Amino acid sequence: MYVIEIYFILGLAMLLVVLWDYKFVPKTASWLTKKAEEGEAGFALIVNAIRNLTLMALFAFFLWPLVVVMELSDKKQK
Repeated sequence: MYVIEIYFILGLAMLLVVLWDYKFVPKTASWLTKKAEEGEAGFALIVNAIRNLTLMALFAFFLWPLVVVMELSDKKQK
């Protein structure tokens, strides 16, 4: 198996983890996601949620080693 195949498979796994539940990656989620402003309309909330999911998914798929390091370093600090 080539290294790129392993990286691709692990990237898919991290993508599924991120899309499944933000609780498993709280440090990354708090760093990348934008909180909804008070008084935003329903469409703005949907756009913000899509933006957050897209950004988290791209970050998890392409930079999953960084996600793992960030999460592990956060757990060691606690």
